[in-house]
Amino acid sequence: MSKKYYLLVVIWVLVVVTALVTYSFLPAYVKETGDLYQPYEYSQMYLENDRYSEVVIEYDYMRGQEPDETAVMKLEEKVEEYTDKESVESVIDDQISIEEKSASYDSNDISRLKEEYQDHERGGNKIPIHVLYLDGVWEENKDVLGLSQRPEQIVIFNSVISDIEDNSALEPGDVEGPVLIHEFGHLLSLVGLNYESDHEDHEYPNHCDKSAGECVMAGSVEIREDMDEAPPDEFCELCEEDLEYIRDLEDPFGFEDLITYISIGGQYTIGIWGSAVLVDSADDQKRRKVRYVQDSGYKQPYQKKQKVYSSKDNKRY
Repeated sequence: MSKKYYLLVVIWVLVVVTALVTYSFLPAYVKETGDLYQPYEYSQMYLENDRYSEVVIEYDYMRGQEPDETAVMKLEEKVEEYTDKESVESVIDDQISIEEKSASYDSNDISRLKEEYQDHERGGNKIPIHVLYLDGVWEENKDVLGLSQRPEQIVIFNSVISDIEDNSALEPGDVEGPVLIHEFGHLLSLVGLNYESDHEDHEYPNHCDKSAGECVMAGSVEIREDMDEAPPDEFCELCEEDLEYIRDLEDPFGFEDLITYISIGGQYTIGIWGSAVLVDSADDQKRRKVRYVQDSGYKQPYQKKQKVYSSKDNKRY
């Protein structure tokens, strides 16, 4: 194989390998760097095991509002049951300063507390669920027991839950556990969050209408009501079917795909340009050699032709 063809093979091997590496890693890098994930993709991070194999459930709480051990165990069991993770760990972490105490909280308050107290971030093999226990009420609706701040945070208004449990025959954790599981369901995109669900409750949007029976994703689990018995803590059959649907949702063509195809196109363009330059250089070298021979005036040395005598040329004298 000539040097020219050897270099052509090297160029295209490099182009193909670079394109494959770009296709494999650039979309994920661009998504992670720019946080360009679709909402349901965060749910898939919990449901599947491809990107993150471990879940850390971190609890930060106001003084006097510590998570109930039974409720913590219930949430951990549900995370283990509905995700493909190799391990699920619960960490009772920071006690929030009494100076942060408030009668009501808004989104800015919750974001600030998350920024200040959350220790576990998404990275490596781990993905967190940050659970914030507060002693006030949600500013927009004082009857809210809990809420989810996607993609990874759960907020529990524990003083509101305690009032319900204290004024009924319910045991500690009977309401708190289902509320935790309910908000975890929202992190998994239940019900109808960024997809269409045929059992979404019209009265409580993004909640289950209980058409398949009692369900932890019913709106009544999240909103304070007179409770004589513990709310359900199980996902109904239809919600379980939705979770399988969410698992299988595929990414639409996005900005990260555009950047990837532009990069790969650029790599192939460079390969074509490099090949053309190499071939043109080889042809130019040949043309120079021919031109040198023509311009040098070099001639083959004259060689006198030898006469060949035949037998009839021999004469006798």
